Amino acid sequence: MSGLRIVSLLPSATEIVAAMGMADYLVGRSHQCDFPARVQALPVLSATKVRLDGTSADIDRRVSEIIAQGVSVYSVDAERLRALKPDVIVTQTQCAVCAVTPADLEEALCE
Repeated sequence: MSGLRIVSLLPSATEIVAAMGMADYLVGRSHQCDFPARVQALPVLSATKVRLDGTSADIDRRVSEIIAQGVSVYSVDAERLRALKPDVIVTQTQCAVCAVTPADLEEALCE
């Protein structure tokens, strides 16, 4: 696997990649990935569009407003992602509010 380049856009997946002994292959991460501590030095490839100040109800309202507009809760730094030239991008399809989705990646990379 020499030269393998992995980007993880899901904190739990980043932890799994590291637990599998493959942390050295990680070249980028999401804004939420922070464990193991060494991944914090990696380039951040995503950001939330939601202001996180206020109460839980305030945040929920902001998320609901973004979703009602039919847009993603996250932005992806497509330029930086392309520059990293990953072989594998790890994310999820379960929840568009929880993390960057494949649709978010497709939108960012097809611009």
